[in-house]
Amino acid sequence: MNIKTIALTGLVGSTLLLTGCGGGGGGSNVQPTAIDGFNMTEGTADTKLGATYISDAVTIVQSSINTAIDNATDSAADATAVRNLLNDEDAYLNLLGSVSLTTDERNDLLVLGRLYRNIETSSDLYSHLNVTGVQQAHVDGWTGKGTTIAVYDVEFDNLSGHGFNVSLLASSVAPGATINEYTGLDVPIEILNSDVITTSIDGSTASRVTYVEGSNALVTVAAQHTNGPLEDMAGMSSCDVNNRTVANCNTWAEDGLNGDNVIYVGEVDSNNTIPAWSNKAGDTHKNQFLVTASNALYNPVGDTNGNSFAAPRVAGAGALVRHKFPNLSGSQTATTILHTADDLGAVGVDAVYGHGKLNVGKALAPVGNLH
Repeated sequence: MNIKTIALTGLVGSTLLLTGCGGGGGGSNVQPTAIDGFNMTEGTADTKLGATYISDAVTIVQSSINTAIDNATDSAADATAVRNLLNDEDAYLNLLGSVSLTTDERNDLLVLGRLYRNIETSSDLYSHLNVTGVQQAHVDGWTGKGTTIAVYDVEFDNLSGHGFNVSLLASSVAPGATINEYTGLDVPIEILNSDVITTSIDGSTASRVTYVEGSNALVTVAAQHTNGPLEDMAGMSSCDVNNRTVANCNTWAEDGLNGDNVIYVGEVDSNNTIPAWSNKAGDTHKNQFLVTASNALYNPVGDTNGNSFAAPRVAGAGALVRHKFPNLSGSQTATTILHTADDLGAVGVDAVYGHGKLNVGKALAPVGNLH
């Protein structure tokens, strides 16, 4: 069997992103709801339902990979053999081990195989997102249409890239939103005009903190920026690895990021447990902290793959809230998401889980007073 394996690495960029065309969010069509001092005036639902975006995206993923397989093989029999290998991870890994590849190429092909196996249907994608209320939000037409999400990250140009997978997660939660990507060396002033800003990397400075807090964006930040005493401290001047909290071990917090429009995002496994190596809320930031799933879309549900993949889920949720309630400010959006989270740990806001676990359904249908 002659397989041009390297040709399979060509599936990068917008081909696999789930973003829609964006567009106007629309005006009010529902009676405003007064909640603790601010009105939540409902906007116009997307006529292209989120479930359709997701279904289309899954089709694109599967068809794109199948096309790549056809282009990378010399015969129909070889193409069938590759598809059989893709559905057998051990055999696929053996194939990758037998071909001369760079580390990046091997990682991309590993991700490609897992996407092919794990995301065959819309239900698979929603299961891997693992965020309460997202599927129903999409059914109801709340997709993030008319909103923009600025992703401040790195490595947007390969399937296994950090930024690529952050963008993929944000666009999976808010498939109607417009995703704009910025690297650490490219942070123009336009990023501040976004509806949502999300970052899962170090890159804070005092001036950037000032600009971000002064924007009208919801800002979601991965809580984790150091992984332990023997690993990179991400530029931290100090970090008590026996007491990992946002205040102690996050570069953005160290530079003073604590505005009302900011949410620090932690992660939990399938048992709602925060990994031992991960930052917890801490007393200083418990009122700005929540948790959610963190598995990459190509990894098993319940895996803890890092706060990097938790933060974009909350960013996507923010785009959904700002789509449904376009009159809300960034800080009001943060308040809505935080105060509708499912409580975990000690009753009420606590220094471990903060407000608890993200619940998109509740965030889009808040009841009672938000404080």
